[in-house]
Parts: sequence; C-alpha cells; structure tokens
Amino acid sequence: MDRFIPFFLIPFIAWGVRRHLIAHGDYTILKKITLGIGISAFFLTEMARSFYRPYIYANDIDDWVVADTIGNSLGTLAAVFMILTMSGRGTSWDWRLVGMVIVGLIGYEMLNLVSGHALDINDVVATIIFGGISIVVYARILAHY
Repeated sequence: MDRFIPFFLIPFIAWGVRRHLIAHGDYTILKKITLGIGISAFFLTEMARSFYRPYIYANDIDDWVVADTIGNSLGTLAAVFMILTMSGRGTSWDWRLVGMVIVGLIGYEMLNLVSGHALDINDVVATIIFGGISIVVYARILAHY
C-alpha cells in the first residue's frame, strides 16, 4: 500500500498549488504550463519508482541505468518546474531559480561523499542532463508566452 501514497498526494498537491496561485492572482498561462509539467513529471517519477524499477530489478533486466536514475532524471524535471510554478516570475530571475535547483540537486548527490557513501556518478549525470532538458523546455515556453 505504501507505494500508492504518492498517487493519493498528487491531486492534492496540484489542487493546493492551483488554489494558492488563484488566491494570489498569479494563475497565468505560464504558471498553468509549469504546474502541468511539474505535476506530470512527479506522477511519472512515482510511477517509475513504484512499478518500473521493481519490475526491472525483479527480472534482472539491463535497462542502461534508467531504473537506477529515474529519481534524478524525472525528479529533476519535477523539482525545476514546481519551483518555477511557485516562485517563477517569467523574468531573468527564473534562470537563477533553475540554476539553484540544479546545483542543489547535484550538491545533494555530492553529500554522499562526506557521509561515507559511494557517489553514484550516473545520478549526477542524469541530474545534469535533465537539468539541461528543463532549461531547454522552459526557454521554449518563455519564447511562446
């Protein structure tokens, strides 16, 4: 049952963020798009963690580390776009936010070094790649809105 908890939370998170943005008069088309991307990426991350990863591990399938890095890949998209939804302004400030999120996620991975755990370079690479994808997607959205 515990693998389904995030799925119960997703509608409440989306509802709460939407309600907050409406209450503050900030529910623009840009915020609708970033919220949609952020919630979708969160949903896909949890789907992959709950079903894809256990299936890959149980059947000993080599998926080129996709199952191992799913939290850092789609999770990076979710983090970037949810932060942009809540704090983005549609200005150059947003690029600082995106950079802070990506650097923060990489820093979080680097904490493994000081905590005595092995650094998983695949997670760092996934964060960098999907951070770059987030930048490209957001730049394209800003170009249109």
